[in-house]
Amino acid sequence: MYYYVYDEFVQDAKYDKLRAAIETRMTDLGISGKIARLALFRDAGELIRDEVKRGATTIIAVGNDDTLQKVIDPAASAGASIGIIPIGASNQTIAAMLGIPAGEAACEVLAARQIEAIDVGLVNKRYFLHEAHIPLHGGLEIICDESYRLSAKTGTIELRNLAFGDDIVPPGNPIDGKIDFVKRYTKKGWFSKKKEVATWIPMKNLHIRSENMIKMTIDGGIFEARELNISIVTGAMQLITGKDRIF
Repeated sequence: MYYYVYDEFVQDAKYDKLRAAIETRMTDLGISGKIARLALFRDAGELIRDEVKRGATTIIAVGNDDTLQKVIDPAASAGASIGIIPIGASNQTIAAMLGIPAGEAACEVLAARQIEAIDVGLVNKRYFLHEAHIPLHGGLEIICDESYRLSAKTGTIELRNLAFGDDIVPPGNPIDGKIDFVKRYTKKGWFSKKKEVATWIPMKNLHIRSENMIKMTIDGGIFEARELNISIVTGAMQLITGKDRIF
């Protein structure tokens, strides 16, 4: 049974025609289901947990990356499959990586139901699908795979799971059982020009601690703690993907 979670912005009048077209296509394809509409004081987690108890097996985020982030923890914890219908032009990175087209065309992918068991990152009991960022400063203690320490005072740490590649690092692979630790920093090159370089290490767990609060961005949200326990949980999330996925 499908359960559709509409983000608050999706309910704007400018999306009325698109929502109607999507819901008609859902019915045509036999994937219609109950709809929940998020609002300021409606918690997606509570709604999803209750609906899974009533028999929902597939949770669909209707919106963007932020919408998907709202449903990941409760849906994955409850063992439900997860999909997305992208609406709106901005903040659609994860849908693009999963190969999910925008709007009505996403219904075709949902109906095909190509499900992949995806690894997820775990930071202090909080799941993340895409990536996390930590600005470096002196005083951080970093222990990798419970066996060796890294020294890092400047730059940025990225923890990448499902992520596009660039000129320096390859795409993140969310089915390889590892999380990519990337340390980015700048150094002087020829003629004193600065260039960005990176250290890239696949690993299974990471422990970071500091006397001061560590600020971390996780899939766009802010998280703070003095101690971070980071690991990869293999095959923890059942995601509906399209044929143009990046992995």
